[in-house]
Amino acid sequence: MEKYKGNKLQFTKKVGCDEKTIRLIFDKNQGMTMNLFFKIACALKIEPYELLKDLKITKKKF
Repeated sequence: MEKYKGNKLQFTKKVGCDEKTIRLIFDKNQGMTMNLFFKIACALKIEPYELLKDLKITKKKF
C-alpha cells in the first residue's frame, strides 16, 4: 500500500472492491477470496507470490 501512501479509498478503486472490505482485510485480519488476492496483486503491480514470500503462519491453541 506504500504506492498509495496509505490511501485506502484510492487503493480500493484500483482493486475494484469497497473500502470496508480492504479495511477488514488489513485491520481485522479478515480472509479473502483468491480472486480478490489476485486483484490486490494486480493493483500493486506485483506478482502474487510476492505477497506470500514473507508470510509466517503461527498455530493457535484452541
